[in-house]
Order: sequence, then structure tokens, then C-alpha cells
Amino acid sequence: MKRVRILIIMFSLALLLVPQTQAAYQELKQQIDTYSPPSDLQDLTQPAPVRQKPISSPEFDAEIKRIENIKSQWLKSLSREDQGPAFLRPDDKLLRSLQPAGTDERAAGDALKGTFSLATLETLALLRSPRVKAAENRLRATIEAFSQVYNLDEILRQYTAFTEGIMPGVGPAKGKEPVVLRFPFPGVLSLKGQIATQEVKIAREDLATARRDTATAVRLAYWNLLYLHRARKITAETIDLFRHLEAVATTRYEAGKTSFQDVIRIRIERKILEEELITLDEKQLNLESGIREILNLARGIKIGSPRSVQPVEKIPNQQILYKVAREHRQELRRLRARIGKAERMIEMAETLVLPPYTLNFSLYEDEAVSMAGTAASKAAFPTSIEVSRGAGLPKRPWYGVQDAYLRETRQQLGALREDLKQAEVTADDRVRSSWFKLDRARREMILFRDQVVNLSQSALDVTTRGYESGQVPFADVIASFTVWLDANLSLADYQRDLGVAWAELEQVLGTTLE
Repeated sequence: MKRVRILIIMFSLALLLVPQTQAAYQELKQQIDTYSPPSDLQDLTQPAPVRQKPISSPEFDAEIKRIENIKSQWLKSLSREDQGPAFLRPDDKLLRSLQPAGTDERAAGDALKGTFSLATLETLALLRSPRVKAAENRLRATIEAFSQVYNLDEILRQYTAFTEGIMPGVGPAKGKEPVVLRFPFPGVLSLKGQIATQEVKIAREDLATARRDTATAVRLAYWNLLYLHRARKITAETIDLFRHLEAVATTRYEAGKTSFQDVIRIRIERKILEEELITLDEKQLNLESGIREILNLARGIKIGSPRSVQPVEKIPNQQILYKVAREHRQELRRLRARIGKAERMIEMAETLVLPPYTLNFSLYEDEAVSMAGTAASKAAFPTSIEVSRGAGLPKRPWYGVQDAYLRETRQQLGALREDLKQAEVTADDRVRSSWFKLDRARREMILFRDQVVNLSQSALDVTTRGYESGQVPFADVIASFTVWLDANLSLADYQRDLGVAWAELEQVLGTTLE
């Protein structure tokens, strides 16, 4: 009975505690449902507060817009080759057809199979040359500097927006923007943009130089390769003529009309030419390897034969060439861009260091300050001496510390101007030397083409028939063969020299003459 009584008492107590537990649970549930975290622990998924707009400055915004426009124009100029001065502008149709070869090595090899033209080789060089691509990447990297021109100034403007205090006083409501935080941002920003523009011009001239030298390299390789093909053909024809002459000499020797020495001399000359033919083949392989190096092609890519073309015989006016070189030569244009950059750097340094010209219209900031009474925010005059300076020292003790940099930059600017003068007279001298090579190659080519080759052919025909009939001595026959071979090889050599002289002259001028 005692145990039953204890169980009844415990059951009764449990019934009394159930309502209290339910009430506590309802209260806890209500607190959880209505809970709101502190402001510093708000849900990060909520939208961020609206960013405060920086202080508006029409001059500053106009400069930023102008700099962005300049950057976009430079980027467009990279994709449009017809904009601005260029050493070589490939044909649009040819460029579109060879565009896949810029990244596809197999397509480039197919373009060089069989017979290829000089224009095809030039276009492939501009599309595939690693040197040209490297210069293009450097130019793009320099263009990206435009975005860095106004970043620091923009950060400072945002800082003033976050730290400004509104003290309108009377008149239109506007924020307190001290002149020291606003000037000379627009002017200096403009100079920074001009300096960046000069940097881009320097990089552009480096790209133009890479394209010029690459195009000149493939032109020289083309003319040398064309000469080797012609020289090989002439040498092979001469070997065939010596074989025919050897057969004639053998017949005469068997008939007792000549000595065996004639047969031996012919065989010696033929063996020498056959060895020279092997040398020409090896030189051709060297040139083909050089072309693959310029075009970034694998060793297994075969190079075909250059299309036979005659060099331009017209000689340009020498006096006009001096003006063309002064205007288009990339080294001169690069020096002028460096001079422009130095001038603007000096102007910017002077703007930041030297005191500006002023009419004393805005010497005080736009702020209301109480200097007397209990509401005074600062004293009307200094009451203590700063630790950084002693009594009697200037307010700005480090004023003029940049003067040494200014003097150094001015001296460098003077040196650049003298370098430009030297480069201009050097360009004139190179124009004169290149024009002389062009004129000499043209005169010699015309002489051999119109007279010497024809005369040597006539002499060869006469002496060959005379030797077959026994009327001409063997020494005259050998001399006629040698003169004919030298005349034809010299003609091919002078044609090569004329094409090479044109390529070197245009390299000196910095542009392709029409």
C-alpha cells in the first residue's frame, strides 16, 4: 500500500508541472520566431547599401571620358591595319584567305607548297612571326595603362566623398570640398593621359619596327631564294653544255684531231660545276630553314619555289626620299614620342612642385569656422610649434625637394633632342647609301641583260661551231663557256641585288614605296 501511495503522489505532481512546461515552450517558440540579430550581424545575402557617389567634378569626369575614348581608339587600331602609318599593308583578299594560317601550321605549309609569291610570304610573316606577336602583346599591355591613369585620383575623390562634412551655412547646399583635394587633379590627370599616350606611341613604333624588319627579312630571303633557283638552273644548263662539249672532244680525240688534254679539261670543269651545284642546293636548304624560322614553322614543312618576278627598275627621286625617311622612319618617330613624354613629365612635375600662377581669388577653403567663443573649432593663430620644424623655419620645409629630379629630367630631354638630330642625319646617310646600291644594281643589271648576256651567247655559239669544225682552238671554247656562265650568273645576281636594294631602301625609309 505504501508503494501505491507513492506512485499516486508522483503522478499528481507530474500533472501539476505539465501546464508550466507547455507555457515555457510557447514562450521560447515565440522568442525564436520574433528574433532579429543585431545590426552588425545582418544577413550577408541582403543587398549592400548604396555606395555614396563621389564628389561631382565636370573637369575630372571629362578627362576620364577623354582618356577612355583614347584607349578604345588604340584598341580599334590594332584590329584595323589600314589606320595610321604602316610599313606593309597586305591585300585584303589575300589576308582573309591566309587568316587561318596564322594559327594553323598545316595551312601555312599548304600556302607555301608548289610556287608561292612574295605577297604570300610577307602576309604569312606578319601573321605568324613570334616577334610581331610579342610586339603586339607589348602594345596591348601598354594600352592597358590608360586604366591606371585615373585610378589613384578616383580613389582620392571617393575618400573626400566619405570624409566630407556638410556645412552649408547660407546659399546653395553643397559639400565642403577643399581646393587642395581638388586641384590639380584635372590638369595633372590630363598630363598623365598624355604621358600614357606617348608610351603607347613608343610601343606602336616598336610594333611597326618589328613588322618592318620581319617583312624585310622575308623579302631578302625571297630574292636570295629566287637567285639560287636561277643560279641552279643556269649551272645545270652549263653542265649539259659541257657534257655535249665533252662528247665532241671525245669524238675529235678518237679521230686524232685533238689531244686527250682537251677531254680532261672539260671533265675537270664539269666536275667543278657539279660540285657547285651541290653547294647551291645546300644554300637553298639554309634559306628555307631561315624562312621556317621567321614563320615559326616546323622542320618538316617543305618550302616550294618562289614565283619568278622582275624587280622594279624605276629609281625614285633622291631628294624626296630624305623627306620620306624623316617622316616615316620608325626610329625617328619613336624618339619624337620619347621627347613628347619627357616634356609632359617635366610639365607635370612643375605643376606638382612649383607654385602655380594665381590671381588670389580662391585662397581659402569653402568651410565655416568659428574661431572665437565657446564654439570655436580651432585657434585663430598657431599656439604651438610642430615637432617636425623649429622656430623660424618655413611652413613647408621640404618644398623644392623634387627640384633635382626636374633638373635631371630637363638634361635627359636635352639629350633626347640631340639624339634625334643625330638619328636624322644618320637616316640621311643611310638613304644616300641605299639609293646608291639601288642605282648601281639597276645599271649593272641593264648592262648585262641588254648587252653582255647576248654577246656571250653569240660568242659561245660561234666558238662551239668553230671547235666542232676544227677552226677554233680549245682554249677559246673554254673561255666562251666560262664567259657565258659568268654573264648569266651575274645577271641573276644583279637582279637579286636590285630586289635586295629595294627592300633595304624601304627598310631605311620606314615605308613601302608605291
